[in-house]
Amino acid sequence: MSKVCVLFAALLCMALSSAAQTQLLPNSAGLRYSEQISNGPTGSCGCFTLQGVAADASWKLLQLPRGVALDLAGDFGLEDTSKIHDSGYGLTLATYTAGPRITFKAPSSRPFVQALFGLAHGFDSEFPSGGNNLKTSANSFALDLSAGLDYPVNPHLSLRVVQVDYLRTALPNNSNNWQNNLRIGAGITLRFGH
Repeated sequence: MSKVCVLFAALLCMALSSAAQTQLLPNSAGLRYSEQISNGPTGSCGCFTLQGVAADASWKLLQLPRGVALDLAGDFGLEDTSKIHDSGYGLTLATYTAGPRITFKAPSSRPFVQALFGLAHGFDSEFPSGGNNLKTSANSFALDLSAGLDYPVNPHLSLRVVQVDYLRTALPNNSNNWQNNLRIGAGITLRFGH
């Protein structure tokens, strides 16, 4: 099932990117600090946090009425924790996702929602690999459903006041191999077009 999801995500990203081929440079690019809350490993209780950075870019596909725009968005996140509870190991998580973003033009802000699909790569950790074997890295499908709010400072610079992501990954964990993550971030966005 996960191979089908990865194939679907790849096909969607290729279709959206081909629609944006005429414009090589993005309309916007952003950088933000992010903090992620992840569910704990099997056999532990509670959640743990990761901290890091995320970057995103968007390419305009369609301008719709009333200031609504459909964009192709790409997002890269890198978060890390040195210790997951009392387990003795940490986790670094890199996510690479892309998909559609809908941006609304409000009087003094630019709210957006997006549904991104791609890959997650966990490393510097311990992942089950059949029997009692462990490996230090693993890959999985990633689903990133997000909403955010940009506050324009001038036509070319906006503050990303907040971005909230529901990030679902499927890294091996000796249980159901699903992780539900909440990522919250803030930063800046540079705009290269109107």
